[in-house]
Amino acid sequence: MNKITIPCIGYEIAADWYEGNDNVLLVLPGFTSSKKNYTELVSAIVEKTGTSALVIDYSGHGESPFDIQDITIAENFSEVVRAYDWIKEKYPERTIDVVGTSYGGFFAAMLPSVREIRKMILRVPANYDPKDLHTPWRKLDREQIRNEYRADPKNFTNHPVLAEAAHFRGDAYVLTHEFDESCPKTSTDPFVSAFNAETWEAKGFIHGFMKSNPTTEQIEEYQNKLAEWLE
Repeated sequence: MNKITIPCIGYEIAADWYEGNDNVLLVLPGFTSSKKNYTELVSAIVEKTGTSALVIDYSGHGESPFDIQDITIAENFSEVVRAYDWIKEKYPERTIDVVGTSYGGFFAAMLPSVREIRKMILRVPANYDPKDLHTPWRKLDREQIRNEYRADPKNFTNHPVLAEAAHFRGDAYVLTHEFDESCPKTSTDPFVSAFNAETWEAKGFIHGFMKSNPTTEQIEEYQNKLAEWLE
C-alpha cells in the first residue's frame, strides 16, 4: 500500500493506493472516519480478489486538510469525483467498482449519475435531505437527520439520488446491519428498490462495524461476502 494525494482545486486530499489487477475498487469511508480505519477490510478484499484499490480521506477527515464542520456534503462529493478521475487519468483502461460505507454509501449511490461504474456496494448507506447538501456541517442537526429524516419513508419517494438510479446499468449490492439505528431500513430499503440491488444483512451488527465487537468468524464472513460478490 502506498500513500498518495489526489489534487483538488487549491488543496489535496490524502489517499491509500493498493496495486493489484486491472480492476480498481474506489473505497469511500463513512462520516468522520478515515482510510486508516479501512486498512484491514481493504487489504482482505485486495488479497481475496486481486483488485487494485483506492481509499480516500475526504477533506475534514483523516490526513486531509480542513475542519469537517466547515465542509459541505457537496464539497466532499466533488472530491469523490476527483478521485475517480485520478484513477481514469492514471489507468484509463481499468474498470472501476465502488464501495461506500454510510456517508460514503450516499456518495457511491450518487457517483453513477456522473461517472461510469461497473459494480457498486452500498454498506449501511446513509441518505440526506437534498436541501442540506450545500450547508456546512456545523449548521446541520445530525440527530434530526438520523432520528427524523431517515425514519420517514415519505422522504425517499421522490429523492433525486434514488431517481437517478434508473440510469445505472451496472450491478448493485446493499449490505445492511441487523441492529443499525443510524441508517434504519426505512432509509436503506429505498436504495435496494431503486438500484434493484442484491442484499445481505449482517446479523448481530449495529451501525459501526468495529463497534459491533465482531468475532473473528464474523469478520471473515463479512469480508468473504464482499469479495465473493465483487468476483
